[in-house]
Amino acid sequence: MSISSSDLKHALRKTDFPFCAREALTRIEQIYAPNAMGRPPSNKQIDLAAEVMAEFVFCEADRRGSRKRRLSCIQELQLLEVLCDYFTYSGASNEPARNAVFMALFPASNAERCRLLAKLVSMAISTKNTPVLNATGVWMQHLGSATQGSLELAQGLVKDYFVLVPRAGSGLQDLPQLAPYFTSSLLTAVAEIYTGEGPTSAPPQPLLEVVTQWVADLPTLCIAALPAEPLHRTSPTTPYAGLFRWCILAPLHFHPAPAVLLYSRLHLALLESLLECRQLQPGRLEGSVMPQQLMMTARSMIRSNGSAEAMQDAIDRFAQALQLILDSRLLAQSGQLDLFQLLDTLPRNRLMALVLRKHRGQS
Repeated sequence: MSISSSDLKHALRKTDFPFCAREALTRIEQIYAPNAMGRPPSNKQIDLAAEVMAEFVFCEADRRGSRKRRLSCIQELQLLEVLCDYFTYSGASNEPARNAVFMALFPASNAERCRLLAKLVSMAISTKNTPVLNATGVWMQHLGSATQGSLELAQGLVKDYFVLVPRAGSGLQDLPQLAPYFTSSLLTAVAEIYTGEGPTSAPPQPLLEVVTQWVADLPTLCIAALPAEPLHRTSPTTPYAGLFRWCILAPLHFHPAPAVLLYSRLHLALLESLLECRQLQPGRLEGSVMPQQLMMTARSMIRSNGSAEAMQDAIDRFAQALQLILDSRLLAQSGQLDLFQLLDTLPRNRLMALVLRKHRGQS
């Protein structure tokens, strides 16, 4: 830093909110900028950034560190506008530093800031603010799209756009083109929220419509948030397993006629997505689906009370998905034998038997 921490705080205290928040964000970026060149900030600098955020950005504390009252509704709106402007105009060349600032601003352990983050993302969606959405996608992948922070953010967005105002979701059709990284992370989280085990845990139909359209229009969307190189993964990084789960379980539970058609369309779109993605970027998919995810679907099928005909439809869909997942090398090696043994307990199905016979010797 070019000036001492005390001088920095003194200078910021001369400016009223929300203008002090604008200047504070610029100063915080200067602390994190060296990280983009391989020189992470020191612990002392990180502590200073945290203090500046608390006092001048979120107004959580005064100069003595004592807690202050929560921002008013007007002040919250002013802060959201400041944050949107900062991430929009900080420049693409500063993206690594900008992402580091975003992560520091919104730690998943801070419930109040996560509440503000949900409002920020909702505003970014409505104003088509790509930089904020990109930073949010990085935030979700860093935490894990199936962790509590990501799931709560996704639930808030579903509530805003698909539950409270069901038709609001129709305005999200171009979100994958606007911010594919964020949309892919959101899809992964949403796919984990809804288990598909009956009407009460099925996705709202407006959400199902939009998700189906997203996957059909942009087949590579499901892998948009995957890292370039295969990594050891312990949590879902693509929405394939969760979305296939919706489609596989759909025949076993009652759904209105329009939803039945949508699940069929989504299943087909997911199969086509796998076919296209494995041709374009085969190595990138490796190990991105965990056997434990598919075992959850199989256990749900075993617990269901669907008719024999509905069960055969569900197993057919499972077998189609499993065939492509295995051929594309999406399925992680660890746990494959357990999955195959569990699938053997399902009612006899010719297609599933063929798939298991083909791949059991290869695992």
